[in-house]
Amino acid sequence: MTVHATARLLAGAAVVASLAAALTGCSGGAGSAAGCSPLAQPGGASESVSATGRFGTAPTVDFATPIHVDETQVSSLIPGRGAPLQGAQEIAAEVTFLNGTTGQEVTKTDYTGSAPAKFVIDKVGILGLRKALVCAQVGERLAVVLPPSQAIPAETRPTGLKATDSVVAVVDVKDAYLARANGRNQVMGNGLPAVVLGADGRPGITLPEDTPPTTLRVADLKVGDGATIEDGDTAVVQYTGVVWKPGDPANGTVFDSSWTTGSPTNVVVKKGQTIPGLVTALTGQRVGSQVLAILPPAQGYGDQSTSTIPAGSTLVFVVDVLGKG
Repeated sequence: MTVHATARLLAGAAVVASLAAALTGCSGGAGSAAGCSPLAQPGGASESVSATGRFGTAPTVDFATPIHVDETQVSSLIPGRGAPLQGAQEIAAEVTFLNGTTGQEVTKTDYTGSAPAKFVIDKVGILGLRKALVCAQVGERLAVVLPPSQAIPAETRPTGLKATDSVVAVVDVKDAYLARANGRNQVMGNGLPAVVLGADGRPGITLPEDTPPTTLRVADLKVGDGATIEDGDTAVVQYTGVVWKPGDPANGTVFDSSWTTGSPTNVVVKKGQTIPGLVTALTGQRVGSQVLAILPPAQGYGDQSTSTIPAGSTLVFVVDVLGKG
């Protein structure tokens, strides 16, 4: 199976490629971080797995075969740091999958370091992996043993893996992104669109009856204290965009939203890569912030139209800045 197919196993996330070496030792499972209740525990099977080499490089994995479990087990091979992961978060990870019956590698991400697989934990297509990752930490390497019923689904099962085989996975958690903006709430000025957040952080945007401004307006809804987004960076964001064009049937309609898929998106904060108004609005923002940006046509799509945006539209964005990709 190709590394491209491995990425698709992990909920259609970005592709990854290649091998090197990794590290050993088993000590407890994911979830040793305080205040988090793990969904999977260490056991004899996961404790028997070793993976040698540096974190972030393709591991040399060893375990006695055959190995089989009835419930997912997870052990920590390299400790992590920071807050425990939650199911709603997107992570970046390198993963190697092996057949628990034969010990043979069946697929892996590419381990080049430039494009790890990215996926929201709750949306990954492998149930056991979802369980194993809750309460893990960035920088942690996990040994996971998956029963057939919680391993790779039949429709994406790679060659060399039977429906009755348990699966061993070694996961390097390279990075994690916020599930929603978590910065300090700010007082909104008059004349701006009203923003109300749903329980999951999804914004609802209500436009004023006024004429849209003719210059770019940027307002902070929340101010984060994470890393600063600079020109040329890739920002990991959730966003909703609404058309503001009084008198047009599209006025007030959502033309695009990453929240509909449940997965954040990457935005390259650079002119020529992203529409000008968003580049200006996001440059200098800190991770954890939520930004309201009102883009006049010249800062958006100008006289161009799309299936959801009439030509000459002012665009209103609410953007959660979740991380730097």
